[in-house]
Parts: sequence; structure tokens; C-alpha cells
Amino acid sequence: DYDKLLLDFFLANVDLAPDGYKVRATINGTQFTFTKYVPYVIEGLQAGDVTIKLELLDAEGNLVESPFNPVERTVTLAAAEM
Repeated sequence: DYDKLLLDFFLANVDLAPDGYKVRATINGTQFTFTKYVPYVIEGLQAGDVTIKLELLDAEGNLVESPFNPVERTVTLAAAEM
């Protein structure tokens, strides 16, 4: 198991709020909704590929149209060599 992976993102010209814009994060198929613009720590991951998709949603839950939305990245977690 890996202790922690830091997830941070940058938004311009938008504020997140429970009744406003939100970020939906899909991490290895599991969805989370963020309503605060802060770094998040992902815990309990296994070695191997981790796929993270971020989507900016409007107050009604619709995808905000932008060339940068959604964004998806895959990182590979590997054991540190001693």
C-alpha cells in the first residue's frame, strides 16, 4: 500500500461552492465531488497505474465547455528502491 498521493489542480475565473461550480474527480473508477479549492490527499492506493479524471461542473451538474475540460492523467506508483 502507498500512504498518500497529493492531488492538486488549478482553476481560473471560477469559485467552487456546494451550490455553484464543482469539480468531479474520478479516481480508478470511483467518483468524488469537490466543492472547495484545496489540495486533496488520496490514500489506500496499490502499486501500479492510477487514473485520475477531473471535470469542472456548473451549478446544475453539467460539464463546463472548455478545451481543457475534462482532463485525465495516469500515473504509475512503484515501490521505492532501497
